[in-house]
Amino acid sequence: MVKFKIYRFEKGKDSKPRFENFAIKEGEGMTILDALFKIKDEIDGTLSFRYSCRGAVCGSCGMLINGSPMLACRTQVGDLIKGKLNFELKIHGPFAFPSINKIDSMEIQIEPLPNFAIIKDLVVDMKSFFNGYESIDPWFIKKNGLDNENNMSQKEMKAIEPYINCIMCGICFSKCPSAIRDNKYLGPATLAKAWRFLADSRFENKKEMLKKVDSHRGVWACDTVYRCVDFCPKNVPSTQGITAIRRKLLLNKLIR
Repeated sequence: MVKFKIYRFEKGKDSKPRFENFAIKEGEGMTILDALFKIKDEIDGTLSFRYSCRGAVCGSCGMLINGSPMLACRTQVGDLIKGKLNFELKIHGPFAFPSINKIDSMEIQIEPLPNFAIIKDLVVDMKSFFNGYESIDPWFIKKNGLDNENNMSQKEMKAIEPYINCIMCGICFSKCPSAIRDNKYLGPATLAKAWRFLADSRFENKKEMLKKVDSHRGVWACDTVYRCVDFCPKNVPSTQGITAIRRKLLLNKLIR
C-alpha cells in the first residue's frame, strides 16, 4: 500500500487548509494522476484536481509532488516509492552543473502549485498567469493580408523550436523568485513566448512586442537564477529567451 498525503482546501467555505491521508495499492505503471483518480473514484469523490490530455501536452496537471513541481500525468508512483537515482547535466547559460537526485519514500505528499491562489484542493487560479500571457498579444497579425505564405529556413525553425514546446503549465511561475516577489511579473513562460515571436522571421509586430516586455514587470524583473529552466517539464530555456530580449532592447537603445 502506498500512502498519499494530500492538501485539502476550498475557497469561500469555512474550511482551513489541511492534509488528509489516503492509502491505495500501487498498480503497475501507475502515475500520480492515476492514483488521484483511484482515490477520487474509490475513497473520496470530493477530491478536486485539474487534468485534460493525460499525455504531458496540455499542462493542466501541474502540482507539487514531494516538494517539487511536476506534471502528475508523467510522474510514476513507482519512481517515488522505490527510489530513483537521477543524474542529469543542467546547463545554465555558459555553465553546466551535474545534478544527482534520489527520491525514496513510502509516503507521497501532493500539494497545489505554490504562488497561485487556491480554488479547491489541488486546483489553482491561473487567471492572472494567462492575463499576463494575453497582454503581450502572442499571435501573428498579418499587416499585408494572408495572400502570401512566409516560409522559414530549417535554421530559423531550429532557433525557435525550444520555445514552441512551452505548454503553459505554470510550473516555472510557481518556482520563480521574481514571481514570488511580485505576482504581476509577466513570468518566464510569457517572456519565453515573447522571444518565440521576436525570433520568428515571419512576425511583423516586433516593436510592439518589445514595448510590452520592456518594463520592471517584464524582462528586467528576472533574477536570472534559472529556476524556470530547472523545473520546466519540456526543457524550455526561458532564461536564455529573457536575456536575448534584454540584449535586443539594449542594442536598440545603442543604435538610436
